[in-house]
Amino acid sequence: MARHSVGAVRGGVHCLGKGMSKLSSLKPKVSTIDTRTCSTPIATERIRGYQLQKTRERIALRDEYTCQMCGRVTVHGEVDHKVPLHLGGKESDENRWWLCPDCHRKKSEREERERV
Repeated sequence: MARHSVGAVRGGVHCLGKGMSKLSSLKPKVSTIDTRTCSTPIATERIRGYQLQKTRERIALRDEYTCQMCGRVTVHGEVDHKVPLHLGGKESDENRWWLCPDCHRKKSEREERERV
């Protein structure tokens, strides 16, 4: 009788033969922290791919391609979270805004400095 390698991973494992297995899907898992017992907020998993593309289009149209910090109109803007996800911000349209590349860079640099 042949020995097969089988493991448990979110999404499942398909047996391919002796000592081999194929992951059907591997989704990132976000650790959460109970905010009732400590002050660290719960991290939210980011959206990606097609969902991110549709969200970007929706926010750009809602904000009329206008940077919500400086008022510059640009099709090359960025969708950004008003409250960063690592600080407990929600992955929702209410927490997103359209920023020009310059304002997005400045905001990101400021957040990075505050994180350290």
